[in-house]
Amino acid sequence: MKNKTILIPNTFYGLTVPAVFHRRLHRFAAWVETEEGIEEVHIPNSGRLAELLFAGNRVGLHLEGRKGRKTRYTLVKAQTPDGWAFIDSRLPNRILARHWQDFPPLRGYDKAYPETAVGASRFDLALYGKNSPAITFLEAKCVTLVQEGSGLFPDAPTERGRKHLHELAHLARDGNRALVFFFVQHPGGKRAWANGKTDPEFAAAMHEAIQAGVEFYAYRVMPGEEWVELTEVPVEEPPGD
Repeated sequence: MKNKTILIPNTFYGLTVPAVFHRRLHRFAAWVETEEGIEEVHIPNSGRLAELLFAGNRVGLHLEGRKGRKTRYTLVKAQTPDGWAFIDSRLPNRILARHWQDFPPLRGYDKAYPETAVGASRFDLALYGKNSPAITFLEAKCVTLVQEGSGLFPDAPTERGRKHLHELAHLARDGNRALVFFFVQHPGGKRAWANGKTDPEFAAAMHEAIQAGVEFYAYRVMPGEEWVELTEVPVEEPPGD
């Protein structure tokens, strides 16, 4: 496929503070070392991130500056051989909230509502169009694990992720348009697919969703100082699988 690139203003992060990773305290906290010494920071991602957050690796911190926070900084990026990987799992929804109309698959809709509940599930976006009687539902996934060019989701088993795919498949069978966007937040990502080795049930649910008519798209996300570059990459199985 010919890669299509979308440019949006980087209103998400300013200049990051350099640090060295020490160790993870629990899913959402870690110790890092800055010029000022050891600092506890927030990790905005519950995944394993073992290939990114290891002792001695270079990381980047975002100064939050909000009163009442336990930590001053949020760890938003980690060094890889290909460049910086952005681990912030909040980024996909923040991008969609402000720029959903910039994505070609979402053009033609008039309104979008975040965090829309359907049955027992809650989806990242519900879209409405004057010329479309059915509601469109979208779920976004943050991908940080890349192996040999393949962005793989999830990096840890996810019951919630499987549930979303089953519900989207059900909605698609009922005549609604249903989509999944993989946001590959790693510079080495050339494609995206399910991580069948880590979560075979998610991989099976993805195959089921595709058969039901759920649409899958993937974008490599590269934030720069002024712009965020979103490059469409194929949703396809890794070579050799």
